[in-house]
Amino acid sequence: MKNKFFLATLVLLLSCFATGRAQDVYNIVLDNATRIVNSPTSSFTQTQIAQFKRTALIYMKKKAFEETDSVPSAFLDTQAYYLSEFITLFFDEILKSKKMNEDKRKEKIMLFMDASVSNPMFDDKDQETTMSYINEGGELTPFCLNTDWQKAYAAAKSQTKK
Repeated sequence: MKNKFFLATLVLLLSCFATGRAQDVYNIVLDNATRIVNSPTSSFTQTQIAQFKRTALIYMKKKAFEETDSVPSAFLDTQAYYLSEFITLFFDEILKSKKMNEDKRKEKIMLFMDASVSNPMFDDKDQETTMSYINEGGELTPFCLNTDWQKAYAAAKSQTKK
């Protein structure tokens, strides 16, 4: 199933870039997350994950436009794609870790949290906002909002292969 999702996402990303439509991947990920958050039939888990995606995407776009008047659509699309891939990898690894002891499982979660925190996108001093999903505790997606998702994904991927 993971390979089918990855392939579908990759095809979508490539088709969006090929047709030159601005922010298609970003908008699709944001629209899907918004639809899940607003759907009364979404599960608690689905809603929590989708809410994080929405918050992270909105934060990223807002901060990018604070830094410059013109943000390349490829930037937003790439970050949205890797945000989705990062979360998919996280849950895939967490499901695999169900058989591990509690310490190893926590170590795996910390690996992803660290990849998120260690790869900031912006020079944002507002730790209360950027670290809210980590500091609140109990979040299904304990990641920093101020993340370069492409770099965080690469970092997490390389660490999970060890």
